[in-house]
Amino acid sequence: MAKAIYDKLAGALNARSMAVPAVPCAEYYALVEFLFSEDEAAIVCAMPIEYARVEEIAANLGTKDLKKLAAQLESMGDKGTIHIKEENGVKLYEGLPFVPGLIEFQLMTGIVDERHKKMAFLLRDYSKAVKREFMSATPPKLQRSAPGRQIPVDKEIRQVTTVIPYKEVKELIQNTEYIAAGTCVCRHQGNLIGKPSSEPLNNCMVFGESAKFAVQRGFTKRLTREEALARIDEAEKAGLVHNYANSPQQFTNLLCNCCGCHCWIIKGAKNSPAPSLMVNARYLVHINEKECTACEACIERCWMQALKMVDGKLMRDEQRCIGCGICMWACPTEALYLEPREAGKVPLKIC
Repeated sequence: MAKAIYDKLAGALNARSMAVPAVPCAEYYALVEFLFSEDEAAIVCAMPIEYARVEEIAANLGTKDLKKLAAQLESMGDKGTIHIKEENGVKLYEGLPFVPGLIEFQLMTGIVDERHKKMAFLLRDYSKAVKREFMSATPPKLQRSAPGRQIPVDKEIRQVTTVIPYKEVKELIQNTEYIAAGTCVCRHQGNLIGKPSSEPLNNCMVFGESAKFAVQRGFTKRLTREEALARIDEAEKAGLVHNYANSPQQFTNLLCNCCGCHCWIIKGAKNSPAPSLMVNARYLVHINEKECTACEACIERCWMQALKMVDGKLMRDEQRCIGCGICMWACPTEALYLEPREAGKVPLKIC
């Protein structure tokens, strides 16, 4: 019974996002059994893609005990395995994908104890397993399913992680009422498993309704706009890539400030032959040759190795550039600038 429900859970997780897919294997079962009881896994499998009332989830589960189910959902919200919001006095519940969502809520508190250390090692083992499975001769066929509503194929469900430059991050913060921040999940995991990071930690940001939930449940702390801007300035100075996962009608309003040494997404992009295809790269860096002094300060800043010197001249690899703009911070003559990428004109959605 246990394996069957966790196999079904993989489909429910993948139906919500496949930024980090749920791939049934020994490491997957160890991780999800740590996060979900069998009853909790069954509840997630019964949850529609979008927010649902307890009555709708109960109908999918085939139970009439609404009081017991509501208590289970609240407990899952406290553990960060589902998302909860309230509209007009009515509680609404939504399942979370692995990333962004479920994993972030487990580690963004920054807590260091045996439970969180175990979580960090389980996550490390699972990430290795996913890499192994996809590099095998017969990569896994991923199940994608969810109960309830049918979704038109031309309707956007989840936006992939979008790389946004410093200027747009500031605009996002200025246009958002409710902002919270917690510990960077990837770098905190590194600290917990004995691979510490020297980069700033407390800049994993959540916006809007997602931020309210994260603060109420104790995963993050609320920030003023001034505090949020200060943390972004710190991240920009450190050369961290601003990654925004956003779908305004869903739970996701998450801004990560990522390094290439710990972040799953940035590491994966960096190790690919064409990083710009691994993320939503909306911009492309350009070089003003008249202003460039060939000082090479920008080259070290680029996680994607998109900049290099050729015959004494700075060159940019368009396929490797993800348009993060962190190279611009190091340029003493402002010879680098960003322009929209013709193939990546995806609008940035404000919470």
